Amino acid sequence: MGLLDNIRSLGGRQSNNSRTVIYASTITKLNRKFKNREKATSYLASNMHNFYISSSKFNKGLQMKNLFRKLNIEIPKEGFIYFLDEFKNLNFDGKIISGVTIDYSKVLDSSIYEYNEIYFHPKAGRGFARDLSSDFNKNQLDMLDGIELLIYEISKKLRDSNHNERAKYARYFEDMIDQKAEHFEEALQRILFWNQLLWQTGHTANGLGRLDKILEDYYFDDLNNGFITQEEVYGLIKSFLKTLHSYNWYKSDKFLGDTGQVIVLGGKYYDEYGEYYFYNDLTYMFIRALGELQLTDPKIVLRVSNETPRDLISIALDVINTGIGSPLFSNDEIIIDKMIEFGYEKADAINYIISDCWEPSTVCNGLEQNNLGVISFLKPLNEFFDGETQDFLANLLTFEELMNSYKYHLKKEGESLIRTLENLEWNEDPLLSLFIDDCDDNGLDVSKNGAKYNHYGITTVGLANTVNSLYNIKSIVFDDKIYSLNDLNEMRKKNFKKNKHQDAFNLLKSLNPRFGVDNEEILSLSNEITQFLEDCFKDYTNEFGGKIKLGLSSSEYIDEGSEISTSFDGRLEGKPLSTNISLDSDKDFAGLVSFASKLDCGGCKFNGNVVDLIYSPDFIKNYIDEVTDFIYSSIKLGFFQMQMNVLSSKKLIEAKEDPLSHPNLIVRVCGFSAYFHDLSEEYQDLFIERALKNEGKINS
Repeated sequence: MGLLDNIRSLGGRQSNNSRTVIYASTITKLNRKFKNREKATSYLASNMHNFYISSSKFNKGLQMKNLFRKLNIEIPKEGFIYFLDEFKNLNFDGKIISGVTIDYSKVLDSSIYEYNEIYFHPKAGRGFARDLSSDFNKNQLDMLDGIELLIYEISKKLRDSNHNERAKYARYFEDMIDQKAEHFEEALQRILFWNQLLWQTGHTANGLGRLDKILEDYYFDDLNNGFITQEEVYGLIKSFLKTLHSYNWYKSDKFLGDTGQVIVLGGKYYDEYGEYYFYNDLTYMFIRALGELQLTDPKIVLRVSNETPRDLISIALDVINTGIGSPLFSNDEIIIDKMIEFGYEKADAINYIISDCWEPSTVCNGLEQNNLGVISFLKPLNEFFDGETQDFLANLLTFEELMNSYKYHLKKEGESLIRTLENLEWNEDPLLSLFIDDCDDNGLDVSKNGAKYNHYGITTVGLANTVNSLYNIKSIVFDDKIYSLNDLNEMRKKNFKKNKHQDAFNLLKSLNPRFGVDNEEILSLSNEITQFLEDCFKDYTNEFGGKIKLGLSSSEYIDEGSEISTSFDGRLEGKPLSTNISLDSDKDFAGLVSFASKLDCGGCKFNGNVVDLIYSPDFIKNYIDEVTDFIYSSIKLGFFQMQMNVLSSKKLIEAKEDPLSHPNLIVRVCGFSAYFHDLSEEYQDLFIERALKNEGKINS
């Protein structure tokens, strides 16, 4: 019997699909852990007796309880307690809800007993009667019972361990049963415990939320009472970040480092004293600590506004200049208003966080799934030209007729995605439901319409390639009549390989203006296309009443490009699509930001819109005041989000040829950072190409 057969035999009554996916996921994780398929397979084979998948014959809460009872608890010799068991898995009978950031302030301000009281008490303290025999209540109580047993077991193991502070940490865990968190270090440990429960139960892209705000009272109380020093706090933050970075191989999605562990810092806030920009000592400490540690993960998003302190911007730039690609800047002056316009309540919009890579979302208010699919703007354009006859193209007499044909095919892409979304079924989720107020109020699981918001998010790719292609066609074919549409398309189909095609190819590559240049015609074309896609979705609501939101940034620029033929912007067959909102060969950063600020991000088009800049090494260091001024002016111009990569083509080329020459070289891939040596050759080559363009060593 093979490994897969062994695993299937252990799975009870769960579906073959569930078992197969869990097995494949485990193999992927172990391959990353060992970076050697043979070692990974051998390790799994020798640990088959430890492999476990919960049985679907029990309710989901009881499945979680059984899972928690089987975990292999690992106690270190020092520091925080944090472990993930790669062999223990929760069965799923629908798509697992991911990318949801729970409200960790509730974790710190509540205990297991308080959570139990909600489901035991017929009034639940909310003034309504509750059906104590409901499936929802049973799920919650079974799960909480399992968590309580796990806490006691961890405490017992701690007291019997050689951990250098075993009594203190055992008390931290025991206090989770019946007390609120009291101290800063205890708060960090409690956050880590609930975070590991999310990972262990199959959730991915588990964000941490606004930690500087959540931890503020614990920090200042301990500091003012002499319980802790700032130096000790900084040390704890570094240890906390390193702990979150552990099990990177377990948590990563498509790429090693793509964990979705986003910490959001700073940002607008309002209370009884009014609206203001929030920041504190912890904001600075988290940013500095990540820069000092040089970790790819977790990642930091700094929410900025016109009121952000100058020294906070400067410190963020200092850390970016180390090359880790973090923090990403998120502009409160734009994003909050766009979220309110879409339909979010003001309080939820002001308290927004970032999920997955860069998608704005609310804190544990619903089934906010922000990365459910990707639409390539270029794919329908090229499929149209790949498939149409010469007679049809000859009869396209105006650019408007061509645009109508393109929109017809783009609409079909949108309709196909909607059909995919309509077929989604969600895995029952007592753990997330515990933290969503409306689920308690409604007595419904988050997977069954228990939450306030139930929106679906998608990303898009290839807008720049499409806009440049359409502008080139308009200029060359319809305005200047240099080539006929058929002749240009036939050369494109042949990948411009013949010598006589080179003049046309060079013209397509060099024609200006291009996407990213602050030009009225380019902007109008960009907004026309994105508005049309939004119109394709405007009448859609899912079964829970949620709408679709879309963004103009995606990590799929290589995979999507690999499947698309040569395009009219001068991109050859199979080559990557353009990256986010970028213009690598043009140093007019202000012009790019001005262009980006005029892209229409209203309606549903706010699901991540990132200006992607590349700087040469030492540029930020040598011009820190000027770059800081640039960030402030960019905030006022109205960019949506901004990320920066500090790249040296020389260093990248050396690292590709000899990975040991720069073993800790980090690059910002898209919404996350990764070690350069962990990337595929396609991504390495793309970063080298972008760096060379930025340095003016090759043309676009």
